[in-house]
Amino acid sequence: MKILRAAILYLLLGAALPGVWAQEVATNAMPALTKPVPATKPDVYHLDTTYGCRWPLNGDYRWLMPATISFGKMLNEHNALDAVFGGGVIELKPGSQADAQARQPFFVELGIAWRCYPTGTKAALNPYFTTGASLLWMSWEYRHPVDSPNFGNITRDYLEGADGYAGLGLSLRLRKHLNCYSEFDVGGTGFLSTTYSGEHNNLFANFGYVGVKGGFSLTF
Repeated sequence: MKILRAAILYLLLGAALPGVWAQEVATNAMPALTKPVPATKPDVYHLDTTYGCRWPLNGDYRWLMPATISFGKMLNEHNALDAVFGGGVIELKPGSQADAQARQPFFVELGIAWRCYPTGTKAALNPYFTTGASLLWMSWEYRHPVDSPNFGNITRDYLEGADGYAGLGLSLRLRKHLNCYSEFDVGGTGFLSTTYSGEHNNLFANFGYVGVKGGFSLTF
């Protein structure tokens, strides 16, 4: 009788063990099945193209038309830092002193720009604050040859300067990785007192300006 009871107990135990093992396996597998899918990593880098116009408040300038390309990174949800390269043309006031001596001035610039999005960048419509600074290299052609201290008679000269601005902008998401934006800026540009050829800079005065610009941003 004892032998029979032992045999039955052994059979019941053997039948129960696979169920326990199955339950344990299922229990261990549940966290993997129920674990939430990691959130998609937000766009960190962006490549921007910008076109704009600046209206100087003084000097012999009518307007400047810059175009830039910039590459930047989101430092966090609210702040971005960009490296900026660009250039543009300068329209002088007809009949001014600068226009009487120089023609077809243009410039290139290299700088940095910072943006702050107070509400973050997740919404489709994002206002932002911005500020930036850059180094400028301007070139122009003299209407008549000039006898310079460094190179004798020249027909073209160069001038170095710096620019800084602050502004307000608005970014709009067009597609998943494509935004457009527009911006209003207030800034100032200053030049060295001596040109590359050694001429005293009496043509291009330092100036303040207001400007607008807009462009597209590709995020990735």
